[in-house]
Amino acid sequence: LGMGPAYTGQLTVAEIGIPADWGNVPGLRLLTDMDARRLCPPRPPVSHKGTFGRVVIFAGSTGMAGAAALCAQACMRMGAGLTQIACRESLVPILQTLVPCATCIPLPEHAGQLSGEAAERLRQALEGAHAAAVGCGLGQGADVLPLLHVMSGAECPVVWDADALNLLAATDAPARKQGDLLTPHPGEAARLLGWDTAGVTAAPLEALQALQARWGGAVLLKGATSLMTDGVHTAANANGSPALAKGGSGDILAGLLSGLLAAGLKQGRTAEDAAIAAVWLHGAAGDRCAKRLGMAAMLPHDIFADLGAIFAELER
Repeated sequence: LGMGPAYTGQLTVAEIGIPADWGNVPGLRLLTDMDARRLCPPRPPVSHKGTFGRVVIFAGSTGMAGAAALCAQACMRMGAGLTQIACRESLVPILQTLVPCATCIPLPEHAGQLSGEAAERLRQALEGAHAAAVGCGLGQGADVLPLLHVMSGAECPVVWDADALNLLAATDAPARKQGDLLTPHPGEAARLLGWDTAGVTAAPLEALQALQARWGGAVLLKGATSLMTDGVHTAANANGSPALAKGGSGDILAGLLSGLLAAGLKQGRTAEDAAIAAVWLHGAAGDRCAKRLGMAAMLPHDIFADLGAIFAELER
């Protein structure tokens, strides 16, 4: 944690004879590839797109359509059966071009502002959805707030990311429901807690617990070592590369989380399961991609090829 990774060489996790089922004792669990193998749901031979869930992603704004596209692409790469992007109607042409396998739900605008009809359109889209995500490139305009309340009322689990977190921090919003997942980086976590960013980075475990207590649901605190908790279990993910420290990486992670939530919930998995598997896969793909392309040149969406290779190994 903290600056520890800068002073750490090769880290080996070795068996020393403690049984895996020796007791449900609180502590910090370090994730390994076995967690991904255990938690990634298999795809049955007889299946269809409904088998793997429908995801609604409320994202994007003028100048930030790429964030919505990356989130949707990652959602599909994680195996969601149907991915739908709820976005401003002005963004539909570019998103249909960037993500042709996703469908778009146009949200009506008037003079550049979301209209009153948009909230009802989003509410209808969320009916029957298996998972949702909100925040990637969304913007923080006042016209977004009514739709944020619609997302709060969704019956399906929701991944709260990026601008959605900043808007939550600025409002007197209720705690998230049990199946929801908050994914702040230290700056967003500081705003959600009323701390400063230095306080979050200096005491990440304390910040993680405080976030979960204040906002409910499961929490993924992103960083060089990402931490996650559902209020009972706590885990750390130490893989991943500094090459992922670029705009777009968080949008991809949000898509991986929502896609795995939808597919996993259809097979009895939880929000914590989705967080564990998605964050490990994201980091592992980043590690591979950095070796292939170099840390400076690698772009966030380059990891899709490496993610596919990891999935192929898991399936074998």
